[in-house]
Amino acid sequence: MTTGSVMALGIIVGIMIAAFCLTRKKRKEECEYDEMQLKIRAKGYQIGFFTALALLIVLVFLYEMNLLTIVTPGFAAYAVLIICVTVFAIYCILHDAFLSISGNAKSYLVIFSLVVFVEGFVAVRDAVNGNLLENGQLTFGGGAPALMFVCFLAILITLIVRTIRTGKEAEE
Repeated sequence: MTTGSVMALGIIVGIMIAAFCLTRKKRKEECEYDEMQLKIRAKGYQIGFFTALALLIVLVFLYEMNLLTIVTPGFAAYAVLIICVTVFAIYCILHDAFLSISGNAKSYLVIFSLVVFVEGFVAVRDAVNGNLLENGQLTFGGGAPALMFVCFLAILITLIVRTIRTGKEAEE
């Protein structure tokens, strides 16, 4: 990694931290969810939990049968966790329970866009440099940025679609 790319990455992370701090400062009032949102979030947690169980069972089965050799166990476990968080977030976004009552979708759009940009940049850089695979396996170091990019992109797209739909419904 060159000094220039490390500096660029540092600047991007600094911008992300600044954006996060600014949005947190703006939201000093306590986030409140109504009863229906809490019920939906609980269902989202349940779906995420059962997704984790199912994926871990499949993962263990595939490893025990030596059918999954293209990823390391550490990356596979990490992928299960990130996928479960993504399932929870998408479920809550689709059912209007991701943002609190006083939540601002624009701040989340900015933060998720920055994360997608940074993770996409790192994933492309790793792919170009040939760092995605190590000994023929997808490792945590090479695969995590690509997985984060895909998952946060899915969350961002869902949030954008839901924001547009909510705006159109409010106009009617």
